[in-house]
Amino acid sequence: MTLLQVNVPQVHASDRWDTALAQIDIVYDDVTALKVTTLSETQHIQEQRTKNTDALKLVNVKITAIDVEWIKKLQIELDQTLRKHTPLLEQYTTLSKQASAAKQNKNKKLSDLLDLKRNKLRASVEAARTDIKVKKAALSTAKKQRATKVKVVKDALAPVQNFKKQITAENKTIAAIRQIYSAAEKSYKASVKEGNAVTAADNITLMYEQMVLIHTSLQKVYDWEKQIAQTIVIAESKLPK
Repeated sequence: MTLLQVNVPQVHASDRWDTALAQIDIVYDDVTALKVTTLSETQHIQEQRTKNTDALKLVNVKITAIDVEWIKKLQIELDQTLRKHTPLLEQYTTLSKQASAAKQNKNKKLSDLLDLKRNKLRASVEAARTDIKVKKAALSTAKKQRATKVKVVKDALAPVQNFKKQITAENKTIAAIRQIYSAAEKSYKASVKEGNAVTAADNITLMYEQMVLIHTSLQKVYDWEKQIAQTIVIAESKLPK
């Protein structure tokens, strides 16, 4: 009876050891295959991210350039118009002030003379003011139109930031999973050195589980990078032709 009690645990332990060894034989290959897969996925993600970064920079450059030359032209025209009419407008203003001062001083003769000079300029002043008003209105309209065009493209790009936030969050998740994987791998190597197949099997199974999670997360990240690429293409199509 005593011999039976001793042998049963020994047979059980031996079975567990053999089962663990067989498990390691299978799972080891799965972990290795997943490592290769995740390395490839990481490379694809990096390549797509580089493309997205370059494409986004180009779109932003194009956004900045929307109607810039046209607005510069209108600004130059306004500046030229102001320089052209400023002497006349200043002269008119000065005569008006002088006429008002003469009236306050009850100098009717001087007041009349100044009014005559000022009123002679009135038609030219009105034309000058209209010219300036038209130029300012054209510039203001162009700026509003530009703002509208820019908003259309930027609104189309808006989802990019949301995708980037999701990617950042998923990358943190991946980093945490990798820590668990690294700890399991360290324990696995220690178990192998100790000849402890059961513990080694548990650890390599944990490694596999973490690698599956990493693989799933990388697929999500790659999908978001592809969606960013599609979003940029859509935004680019909104640029003025």
